[in-house]
Amino acid sequence: MSEETDLSSRLQTVIDEIRDVMEKRKERIEELRQEIADIERDNEELERTIAELLGGFN
Repeated sequence: MSEETDLSSRLQTVIDEIRDVMEKRKERIEELRQEIADIERDNEELERTIAELLGGFN
């Protein structure tokens, strides 16, 4: 195997690893966005419940 072929093979391996890392990060970002949306929805529900409870005291 020539030095050029070896370097080319190493470069392809590094590129593949970077691609895998980027894909995993993309998937994690989507998971986090969904978690944020869920938390925001839960917060809205909690705010309504608190408002209803406080309205009952008046």
